[in-house]
Amino acid sequence: MTTTRNKLIRLLLAMTIAMAGAVGATIATAAPAHALCSTPAMMGNWRNINTAANSVTRVNVGFVCGDVRVCDTSGHCTGGETYFTLRPFGKCSPTDCDWGTKRATAMSDGWQRAIYTHSWATKYVWVKTYVYSGITYLRVYVWTDFTAADGRTDYAIDEWMRK
Repeated sequence: MTTTRNKLIRLLLAMTIAMAGAVGATIATAAPAHALCSTPAMMGNWRNINTAANSVTRVNVGFVCGDVRVCDTSGHCTGGETYFTLRPFGKCSPTDCDWGTKRATAMSDGWQRAIYTHSWATKYVWVKTYVYSGITYLRVYVWTDFTAADGRTDYAIDEWMRK
């Protein structure tokens, strides 16, 4: 009887170990979960409603959805950050000047801000959407802070854009 009982215990122990291994393998090879990010109204390619504007002519607003965070077995994790990017274009000839793409920082009341540093000035670009009569507009406010060496007077522009 003891031999049968020992065999049964060894069998149950072996099955438990095998099942634990199978569960571990299932967890390790399971497909990652995916959440959905909705497309924000601010995302898109915006053009100045004033076609004669001598300042910012358009802004491309991007969106990075970081709703998935992936970690490897050593604990190194990536993802999980959600943010906007801004890519303004200024009036230039023969083609508009691309200021480049910058990661935006969320400010208060729905504003997003990116900072562009040039040798002659720093430009602070704020964007925010507004809805009037069912139409969504992008308000673009830019504060240009000239360097002391440049000597020009700082100024602001306030433009409205549509997709």
